[in-house]
Amino acid sequence: MTDQRTGSRTTNKHFFPGAALEKDGIQFVCRSETGISPVLLLYRKGCQKPEREIPFQEPPEPGCVFSVKVKVSPSVYEYNYKIGSQIFTDPYARKIAGKRNFGEIPESVHSVRGSFSTRIYDWEGDERPRISYQDAVMYQLHVRGFTKQKNSGVRHKGTFLGLQEKLPYLKELGVNQLRLMPAYEFNELIPKMPAGVAGETEYRLNYWGYGAGFYFSPKAAYSSSAYPEEEFKNLVKTCHRQKMELLMEFSFPDEIRIDTMIQCLEYWAREYHVDGFCVMTRQPVLEELAKLPLFQDLKLIGSWLPEQIKSRGAGNREKTLAEANDGFMNDCRRILKGDGQCLKEFSFRLKHNPAGCQEINYMTSHDGFTLADLVSYDQKYNLENGEQNRDGTDSNFSWNCGAEGPTKKKDVLSLRMRQRKNAYGIMLFSQGTPMLLAGDEFGNSQNGNNNPYCHDSTLTWTDWGKARQNRELTEFVKKAIAFRRQHPVLHQKAEPSCIDTMSCGYPDLSFHGERAWYGDYDYGNRHIGCLYCGRYAGEEGFLYIAYNFHWLEQSFALPLLPPDMEWRIVMDTNLPESFPETPIHVGREKSIEVSPRSIMILEGKKMEHETSGNDEKDHLGEDQGTLQNHHGTQDSGDETLLQNRPVPSGTDA
Repeated sequence: MTDQRTGSRTTNKHFFPGAALEKDGIQFVCRSETGISPVLLLYRKGCQKPEREIPFQEPPEPGCVFSVKVKVSPSVYEYNYKIGSQIFTDPYARKIAGKRNFGEIPESVHSVRGSFSTRIYDWEGDERPRISYQDAVMYQLHVRGFTKQKNSGVRHKGTFLGLQEKLPYLKELGVNQLRLMPAYEFNELIPKMPAGVAGETEYRLNYWGYGAGFYFSPKAAYSSSAYPEEEFKNLVKTCHRQKMELLMEFSFPDEIRIDTMIQCLEYWAREYHVDGFCVMTRQPVLEELAKLPLFQDLKLIGSWLPEQIKSRGAGNREKTLAEANDGFMNDCRRILKGDGQCLKEFSFRLKHNPAGCQEINYMTSHDGFTLADLVSYDQKYNLENGEQNRDGTDSNFSWNCGAEGPTKKKDVLSLRMRQRKNAYGIMLFSQGTPMLLAGDEFGNSQNGNNNPYCHDSTLTWTDWGKARQNRELTEFVKKAIAFRRQHPVLHQKAEPSCIDTMSCGYPDLSFHGERAWYGDYDYGNRHIGCLYCGRYAGEEGFLYIAYNFHWLEQSFALPLLPPDMEWRIVMDTNLPESFPETPIHVGREKSIEVSPRSIMILEGKKMEHETSGNDEKDHLGEDQGTLQNHHGTQDSGDETLLQNRPVPSGTDA
């Protein structure tokens, strides 16, 4: 390598693209796919044109990687590259200058440049929380949109610092894992016409941020200061102090090399202490990452994982890999709206949790309806996107509950509230890791737009004014998360086997209908009861969750409890106060009626008072031997369910 200060040859041990600060200068490494030698452009800060042009004269390292070292002050200069006549910003730059204002069109090719972070950051002994998948409650959000609204209640709106101000709210809600939509530097402006088409360039906004970007730099427009790298680190450090993890989404188009992806994620893990990554790519990078020691304690989430990975046990260590796609969402939305022939798929989704990876379960994501819109619209309303309503999926599996869009009808509003509670119940009481969409917990709406990727406005900004109007729903979500956390049987590391492996008289999970121990998956049925035996998760007692998605009241058989236990209702989505302060006593009844389109949870606990022997005999009605026979029927009755798992459908999130 040539030293541009002395003209002498130096030994180059740094072949990683980007700009590295060293004691004797800045070492620039540029990859040229064409093999043409690049030129380094150096700009003095505040100047429009480059002050110096320094060619990479040295023969390239293997892989068409060129390098040059220059002795200049990183606090004074910024840089770009030029290959032939094309001027471009280093995609490996650790900091980007010229993109402080979101959605602003650059004045020239010199406006956006690579920059340097020169300040030393004190992590103050930061440690990752290392939350296991089964104990995580994930929350997906857009950094800018989450606090940009004037009613967000934060000082630094639309920034990393604004999100940091909201952490106490998220902590109180019960969230312990944040999933950030792209927060690295990306291009907010997408040309409407293909490159090479004559005429003035028109742009469409890329609000979400998916697509190629400057993967090594935090987004400058998401920072309240000129130091986005420090503001992002402060956010991560504060999350960790609150025992919360921070995961980042990365969108890698096909042209991005696997080695670049690995280098990028390694950099964010080491430099920014990020806890995991949701990687959107069609290339098999997750399998490679999972082999590296650095990623053994991190979360790696993809859209689809090979079956051989999902079936491979994780052993005693925590799972690293997870899968997030629309399979759970589509199956559970269908049963939520009352579609027929869905019970087998629904029962499968409730318990699905492969040995080799975790399932991420969600009812909504950024890509589709919000939860409020899911129960308010039968069709999408995307005309504002400028694509004549042709964009966005038509397979929403939504139901407006009797009126399209906004309404004042009390019966419709009441049903919509119940349906949203039901959606949260499905998600939070399933075995995978639940993922909540920001604002769903208080009724955030996008007015029926299921693809608002091009809007940076109140349409896509989280409306915190809804929080005051929907306290009932927010309180329900908070209590449902707490209930899940209090009952490990609802979030186990391994998938329930539906077999009595402990020889205790009960399987870990069993399904029931109008008859105990017989799950009825008939086409017309839209209700199912699930019995969880707490002993399999170190708990005392039982949980029975009655899911009724029918428009009529349904009767559920209650399985026989041990002689010293009885049932009590601890949750009913049909009640305004869905988690009653005092559980409703049911005793040892053999059945219970569940209201239309509602979910009820009964807890089997030890009796608070003694009953006489005769009373006990009357309550039982059958002995433990009969119970064991029912248990045997359960195992054989669920064999079809266990073997005929549905093929996952839908797209990823």
